[in-house]
Amino acid sequence: MHASSPSDTSPAAPPTPPATPRRRRSAPSLRRSRLASMAAFATNGALPASLLARYAEVKDTLGLSPALFGLMVVGFGLGGALALHLPGVIARRIGVARTASFTTAAIGAGLILAAGGVALGSPWVVLAGLLVAGAGDAVVDVAQNSQGLRVQAAYGRSLLNSMHAGWSIGAAIGGAVGTLAAVLGVPLLVHMSVWAVVCVLAMTLSSRAFMPEPVAAEDAEEVPARPSGWSTVKILLPLTLIGLAGMSVEDIGNNWSAVLLSTERGMDPAAAGIGLSVLLGAQFIGRMLGDRVIDRLGERASLILSLTAVIIGLLGAAWAPGVALSLVSLAIAGFGCAVTVPLAFARADRVPGLPAHSGVTWISWAMRAVVLMLSPAVGVMTQGSTLPVAISVIVTIAVVALVLQLRPRRPAEPLDG
Repeated sequence: MHASSPSDTSPAAPPTPPATPRRRRSAPSLRRSRLASMAAFATNGALPASLLARYAEVKDTLGLSPALFGLMVVGFGLGGALALHLPGVIARRIGVARTASFTTAAIGAGLILAAGGVALGSPWVVLAGLLVAGAGDAVVDVAQNSQGLRVQAAYGRSLLNSMHAGWSIGAAIGGAVGTLAAVLGVPLLVHMSVWAVVCVLAMTLSSRAFMPEPVAAEDAEEVPARPSGWSTVKILLPLTLIGLAGMSVEDIGNNWSAVLLSTERGMDPAAAGIGLSVLLGAQFIGRMLGDRVIDRLGERASLILSLTAVIIGLLGAAWAPGVALSLVSLAIAGFGCAVTVPLAFARADRVPGLPAHSGVTWISWAMRAVVLMLSPAVGVMTQGSTLPVAISVIVTIAVVALVLQLRPRRPAEPLDG
């Protein structure tokens, strides 16, 4: 809330309206900003997914072993982790609209470079392209979530989950385009070049309808005191665990669900991919319904239910005696993880005293950095024990996050939803 000016003491002076320019945007303008945010999420999902759909072709063309291929494609995640604090810095310097547009172009350029590396038969060029694309993706991730949170605040109700559902739709479209291009025999470099141009144009057009940056407070008393380093860590660490609980479900689904169903449940490997489809389908439904649940129950209760579902779902998938129960458990885990990452971003964005976009940048970076180690850790534990045991160990992330949500809350705690 802005304080009144000390010189404004005349009784005849009209009262200053409390609404900021952002709050006074017209309903059609807000709707355009909301649609633009959803389009931005969809574009961000669609661009890299189109290359992912052709990864099998990439592996065969380069003649890589599974181990070397795995090391090469980790470049995308590594590039995101190496971005460090740059996403927040760039967004503050040039604004989220230009950040989203320019760095989507960087993602496109990186993926085109990767496709060129495949054409040249050079895994090193592919790795370089993925590093560039991953770094750009980290920056876009912060920009689009910051914009989505601004639109959500303007509406005064939860919306970010449905925007993340837009990412899922975009990823599905991008994957379908990649699959169609492969079936039609379109060269990878041609396919990625055309698709990158389409996605960059879509993001640029969408960003023009983004809400404007908030005006920085001019009065020192309006600027909240910046928390100490340890205070910031105490606030952001639990939020990071919430986000990681959701990301662990996605990582296990992406990399291990088919292995689990085929090796532990005796399912035909050709059909075992249904586990990932079930998980992602349940996650999409959860994100479409998540905003209503949060508005009805509140953030804390929604997180407790979600984290509980993640724990039950992953443990059920790990230890269920049959295929049917394993698939049901994967669906529970997918549904449960739907709101965890959006809520982690939303709470991080509200940490008082941090520079704009810093909280979102921290959560995004921490999740990317840890996820880089998550799947290799599962592989090492599986080699030393079994996959169900490894998955059970990973579940401890969600358990710790849940325990922290259940602890008694201090009355003045700023993030109690």
